Amino acid sequence: MTRTALATGSVGIALLTLTGCVTLGPGESQVDSASTPAPEAERTSHEHRGSSLAHPVEDAEVFTHMLETRETVETLRAEMVMTFELDALWTAQDQRLEMTAEGAEDFSEVFVIGSLTEDGQVVESFETYITDGMAISTTDDGGWEDDPGVKPADGEDDSRYSRVVQGIGDLEQLLEVTFDDDAYTLSYSGSDPAAFDAFEEPFSLSLDGYEPEDTDMTVDAVVDPETFYVEELSFTLHTKDSPHPVDLGMEITAEYSQFNEIPALEIPEDVLEEAYGSQE
Repeated sequence: MTRTALATGSVGIALLTLTGCVTLGPGESQVDSASTPAPEAERTSHEHRGSSLAHPVEDAEVFTHMLETRETVETLRAEMVMTFELDALWTAQDQRLEMTAEGAEDFSEVFVIGSLTEDGQVVESFETYITDGMAISTTDDGGWEDDPGVKPADGEDDSRYSRVVQGIGDLEQLLEVTFDDDAYTLSYSGSDPAAFDAFEEPFSLSLDGYEPEDTDMTVDAVVDPETFYVEELSFTLHTKDSPHPVDLGMEITAEYSQFNEIPALEIPEDVLEEAYGSQE
């Protein structure tokens, strides 16, 4: 496998082409906070009831159920953060990408808010609505415009929930499973190339001048013990000490919640009017 580009990472959440890191600030939820809460049996977001499980399932079943239940997810809220650090004799970079997305699991209908931070300074912020094959975006509060360059991802090179869960499933032989009466935790620490390969496509990761064997990586995932939805994921990579003139570090975290609780996306009328003019 050829790895190119200087350890750049793009976390496009399956719909935005972003090189490096971007800080997606939190936006207003599409979910009405005043709405009636879902019945207890339907709640899945960070409300574990694992202590009621007298006999946790076997490790292999955790992966089986996790991969099966990903197919039941139609909508969700995804919060992602990616940091990227480069240290060399001639330059240093410190970038951070945060994203919050609410909508369809495959991001075909979704609202995303985010921003790009470099060396502690926000250099770009944006909001995007995607629905019915169209995208409307605003950058740095510069006004809403039709954005033909932003489209839902097609294929496997995307970071939709089901694709990320598949990456976790691919690491079944590496991940250690623990249960603490609240959740299953799947953990790995080491330099096996499989850990990099599992998330290379979902998060558009690449290395230049290094191989995964030259890095120290960690993977940690938190799985709800009743729904078997993945609620948290963390992936870190840092280059080992070597004569190589460039030191790299990256960290990706993702939190998933409100599974199948996000209502249909509604683009505000003022946004549509600003982007396309009055439809009267």
